[in-house]
Amino acid sequence: MKQSERWMEEGKTGKTGNTAKQPGITDSHAHLCSRQLFPRWEEVVREARKAGIEKILIVCTEVEEARKAIRVAEGDPMFDVAAAFYPNDILKVTDRDWEEMEQLIRSPQIKVVGEIGMDYYPYDNPVPKEMQKQAFIRQMRLANELGKPVSIHMRLATEDTRSYMKEYLRVPGIMHCYSGGYRAMGDFLDMGMYISFSGNITFELEDEETQRAVREVPMDRILIETDAPSLTPAPVQDRENEPKYITHVIDHICRLRGIERETLIHASSENYKRLIEKHSGDMSRTF
Repeated sequence: MKQSERWMEEGKTGKTGNTAKQPGITDSHAHLCSRQLFPRWEEVVREARKAGIEKILIVCTEVEEARKAIRVAEGDPMFDVAAAFYPNDILKVTDRDWEEMEQLIRSPQIKVVGEIGMDYYPYDNPVPKEMQKQAFIRQMRLANELGKPVSIHMRLATEDTRSYMKEYLRVPGIMHCYSGGYRAMGDFLDMGMYISFSGNITFELEDEETQRAVREVPMDRILIETDAPSLTPAPVQDRENEPKYITHVIDHICRLRGIERETLIHASSENYKRLIEKHSGDMSRTF
């Protein structure tokens, strides 16, 4: 039996082996320093705290976003930072941008390299696949060098993303906004990845492969996120997404799995904490 098959068999029941003090909610992917959300920073953070959120990973895809997030994280333990170049932005990234971003990623406040990956959605002006690949490899190699986890963006590109990760990645990380289906999930688990679900699972109900992944991912590898300001959950889709709406993601997962909210909140927050504490700056690939 593959290791991932054992994890899925043993872990899907919600028995995490840890019943200590209940942590707050962790949003493992939100673009709080984006142009949409940063102007409303105080309101967004206040509402997040009211919703029970204890930790947010601020994901930055531009140099200036990363600078803002680092300053925030220096003064508030509620926030960790992820930074890197998003695959669909590579065409506009300059050599100076690369130099500055790679220097920022070395700072201790940046815990995760991401979001990085592959995106084959048919945009009007798509980034060529080879250019995406080279940027992905470059950023995976930096994560390997620093021993920091990655956050993986994968849209309509499961096979290539999985192939490049197998060849080049030597650190664990997060499959952000996972929609790669149940069949591929085992390979990502074997690579040390945690599977993170966002608001899309509340409205892409016909995607049975991903809904099955939600039901069966091991509880010691599940994470939850908003991807705010994108992917507003179905019950509030007329509004701009923000971390407080993570409760709708929680409710959907709990209905599918038949578990209590506290079980999911505890497991996902402990999983995030374990990933960051064990692997940020740790070069070993022992999962």
